[in-house]
Amino acid sequence: MAASRLALIIANDSYQDPGLKKLKAPAHDAVALAEVLGDPEIGGFEVEVVRNEPAHVISMRVDDFFSDRRPGDTLLLHFSCHGLKSESGELYFAASNTVPRRLASTAVPAGFVRRCMSATRARTVALFLDCCYGGAFSAGSVVRSSSDANPLDAFAGEKFGGGRGWAVITASSAMEYAFEGARLAEGSAPRARPSVFTHAVVQGLATGEADLDEDGRVSLDELYEYVFDHVRQQNPNQTPSRSVDMQGDLYLARSRRRRIVPSPVPDDVRAAMRSPDLYTRRGAIAELRARMENTDLTIALGAREALEEMAQKDIRYVADEASRALREVGVNPYPTRLDFGAVPQNSPPAAPDRTPARTTPGPQLRPASQGRLAAGDGVRRRAGRPRRHRRAGPVERRHRAQGRRR
Repeated sequence: MAASRLALIIANDSYQDPGLKKLKAPAHDAVALAEVLGDPEIGGFEVEVVRNEPAHVISMRVDDFFSDRRPGDTLLLHFSCHGLKSESGELYFAASNTVPRRLASTAVPAGFVRRCMSATRARTVALFLDCCYGGAFSAGSVVRSSSDANPLDAFAGEKFGGGRGWAVITASSAMEYAFEGARLAEGSAPRARPSVFTHAVVQGLATGEADLDEDGRVSLDELYEYVFDHVRQQNPNQTPSRSVDMQGDLYLARSRRRRIVPSPVPDDVRAAMRSPDLYTRRGAIAELRARMENTDLTIALGAREALEEMAQKDIRYVADEASRALREVGVNPYPTRLDFGAVPQNSPPAAPDRTPARTTPGPQLRPASQGRLAAGDGVRRRAGRPRRHRRAGPVERRHRAQGRRR
């Protein structure tokens, strides 16, 4: 049975207790992240969103999410809410019914989430925590917590699953808050966007900018590096953190930013390009033009670069011919459509995007090399040959003469 890619997004922005400030970002976090993760051409996850539910409902959903999984499954859990710390130092995730003085019975313990992660049979687990943990405050920002906590401490020392491993990525470090965007401050315009952290995750995946090596896939490490730089640019007071115990790479999404590395042309073609004989170099142009039409983009791009070299460096006559070949055949090193199926490591490059030829209504036209249709004649004749006229016989000439006398 095929392995599954499953994502659970927990978003809480409305709280019954007046001591917990209402948040605006989590609702937008859930919508934006669910859209990009669920896109079959990007994340390919089966996404479930749990929004503004009480603690017991969230705990049940988290328990269900990690239970009855197969070893090959990939699980991604995302929390966007207040993060609180009890007097004993335990980390909790706030739910809609959370009472700060009754965290054990009204919030979701981080330890419970940790136990669910450690018990699952899925070998690949990622946890994203867009919650605040105390520390710095930036003017114009809404802060999600009032207690210091280190989110990574709550998940340290565990071996999750029995295979590839686990990863925890947080919006901020131990002594920092995670911020919502400045536009979400009280009294500001209602045009809201996701939090700084989740906005960076969504943007990196949706645009493919997080695919730093442009290999057609976004790994967990690449996404973290992209999010780290993006968040620090937006808010120097916030520093995303991570803790990873994983063998190999975890690929979270596909990317359209696949970079094609050109393949060098064969030695005999390269020798023909540099031959002192003019006609040999022209033969190299014909060969390179044919290679540009190859479905393997690495071959096509390598041929194009060789032709560009001849167009720039050869004598005028040969350079013009190389330029014509470049104009006639285009090669796009960043194809707009790729095969977005499973992308194994060291996979061959995708075939180029070829648009079907347009057709127009009317009679079918034959190329000149195959013949042409004479006006009023349904018989195909060779192109360029005049029609031969038959000489009239004596009876026919007599009839024509009688007709002229009439």
